[in-house]
Amino acid sequence: MLEDKYAYLFLSLLYMIAWAIVYWNSPWKVGMIKVGVAGGLMGMIAEVWYFMDYWKPPTLFGIGVVGIEDYIIGFALFGVGGYIYSSFTNKEIDYSKKSKPANLEFFYLFLVACFSMTLFTFGFGIHSGYVTILTFWVLSIYIWIKRPDQIKLSLISAFATLGISLIIYYISFNILFPHFWDTYGMLNKPFFGYKILNIPISEMLWHFSWAMLCSMFHGFRNGVYYKSST
Repeated sequence: MLEDKYAYLFLSLLYMIAWAIVYWNSPWKVGMIKVGVAGGLMGMIAEVWYFMDYWKPPTLFGIGVVGIEDYIIGFALFGVGGYIYSSFTNKEIDYSKKSKPANLEFFYLFLVACFSMTLFTFGFGIHSGYVTILTFWVLSIYIWIKRPDQIKLSLISAFATLGISLIIYYISFNILFPHFWDTYGMLNKPFFGYKILNIPISEMLWHFSWAMLCSMFHGFRNGVYYKSST
């Protein structure tokens, strides 16, 4: 039986397998790597909020200590959620329809997300899980309003990523580390404490809402449109 300190690393590496499959099929390989590099850093930074009230996972460096696992899983999740749609639908870019890149607006949305997480988690003491998921939804709806063409893309990506996550979580937390969330999670809040197949419902909602949001980053930030199905 593997030691608990390898649980998070194992989870991260399973996501890297999913990342590799998406990467193999992706027409945007360079962009996927660049996004992953930034995502890895965000995965480490996010623990500022999550270590407070969401979980304190064991890493190779200790319990509740930011580790290489955070970078790996951040790298993988930005790639899987952000590019799974373009990798497997074979959608072509519609070069006849392109809007102005929204780099500055995208940066403002990032600041809003960070401010929201900080204000409501630290300022008002609301569980970071609730704040994160609601923030992802609010930002997704904002992009949907600006770019209605992204709605279908985002929902397909969300369900696909959720399906992948359920497989990975089932292997990790039913077969190898069934005690993980009871030992290292801090989810005994109304609703978040429930599990399905020993997988916290909060994790299902997190992965769904994250993929729903990040799948639109490429199109929204770069003003890219996909060709409609004929």
